[in-house]
Amino acid sequence: MGLRKMIKNSSLLSENKIQKVIVENFDEIAPFYYKLLSEWTNSSYETFQDIDKYLIILYLINKDFDYYIQNELVESYDTFFLYDKSLELDRINIIEISKNLIIPKESARRKILRLEEFGVLKKIAKKIYIDRSAFRLVQPKNTLQNLCALLSKIAELCEKNNLINQSKQFDEISNEIKNNFTYCWYFFLEFIFIFTNRWKEQVGDLEIFSVGMVIMWHSLVTKSYEANGWNFSKWKKNKILVPETGVNTMSISEITHIPRPTVVRKLNYLLKNKYISVNKKKLFNVNMQDKTLTDTIKLQEKNVLSLSRLIFKIFGQINIR
Repeated sequence: MGLRKMIKNSSLLSENKIQKVIVENFDEIAPFYYKLLSEWTNSSYETFQDIDKYLIILYLINKDFDYYIQNELVESYDTFFLYDKSLELDRINIIEISKNLIIPKESARRKILRLEEFGVLKKIAKKIYIDRSAFRLVQPKNTLQNLCALLSKIAELCEKNNLINQSKQFDEISNEIKNNFTYCWYFFLEFIFIFTNRWKEQVGDLEIFSVGMVIMWHSLVTKSYEANGWNFSKWKKNKILVPETGVNTMSISEITHIPRPTVVRKLNYLLKNKYISVNKKKLFNVNMQDKTLTDTIKLQEKNVLSLSRLIFKIFGQINIR
């Protein structure tokens, strides 16, 4: 499928209406939402053993998606990844990357040099190229599936609330996103940059966030989810029940691909700052308290707003209305 024009969004849906549906049904949405984010984070680290390096590549590739947005063009998933091409850039603006991804300037410079050594960035004369191998490394097969599962659930809830005429099934949504890939993925990456920046500012680095997400995801599939739910604003009203379950250090290391000694350091940070608890069996569980809970509620509210914008953009383009 070749280039097509973007759809002008004339839906009766709005970001505010979608946000209301997400907030009121967050316990239903949470398993899909946290699975998407946890698995994205783990695969990002696995690629370069550094989530920031992965984000730098995504940031540069998003320049390509930006071209399509600016020219109101859309290209499909299959066509975009079919081309044997590299992306040519006049230069890499390290200050821009440092500012927009919240990476110290010298650290960003070092990470870009490592990416050159890795072979995904190449300098030829004064030009910089993102090698074709980089596109293959970030091809979002699992992320696309997880995003479609989340969108399918939210579309179902929107239909129940009479906000749309008819929801679409997982396969329909998947096909529509693939057909409108450059548009949908531009806004997905914008969401990811905003989301990761917020968590980086809150906890310091994304490896800490990755470790915390595994514990959160594990809690979702155990009794602690049933006891507490995931609308954090209600946690203060309910007595927070932390059952004798949890996930151990070795399992966290295997799931995140982060070396065990590093995981231990990240767990100590999360314990010290009251994001998690540890029981006698040395199993970790979510147990946010005090200021940590208050800050997380504020962060979740901002992220739900950003998620609502992403969904509004995608639903408009794939004709869910």
